Amino acid sequence: MKRILFAIFLPLCLSLSLSAQEVKDTQAAKDSTATTDVFDVLSGKITVKQSPEIRSAMAAHIDRNARKAASGQGEQTFRIRIFFDSGQNARAASEAAAARFRSLHPGVSVTRSFTNPFFKVTVGNYATKADAANALKSIQQEFPTAFIVRN
Repeated sequence: MKRILFAIFLPLCLSLSLSAQEVKDTQAAKDSTATTDVFDVLSGKITVKQSPEIRSAMAAHIDRNARKAASGQGEQTFRIRIFFDSGQNARAASEAAAARFRSLHPGVSVTRSFTNPFFKVTVGNYATKADAANALKSIQQEFPTAFIVRN
């Protein structure tokens, strides 16, 4: 009896689930939210009650991201960290590591930073991790603890 009910119930459930997954072709599905304003796409279909500040904040966010992408800052890059320490003489040691690197590799950018409690020295700016790995091989000869970080 259970098998008969199962045999009847299974095709019924499958047909209902397949019809529920039918894809509707709508203009909103065709439009890319990266190129169109989401509020223009939804106008007339959904009523959104919100503060005008939200719309202006969203527009500012989209504009800021577009400017970052245009200037190349939106892309992920890789750098090599040659120094990372939090000891009492870490500041002086980071200055020494940066100066030593500058003398060994002139023309490669060097950045010193402090994120409590760590002093860091990061060098280079590589578009791919493979480029950073190639540079890391030569840098590790002078700085054996160097490693790759995302920018």
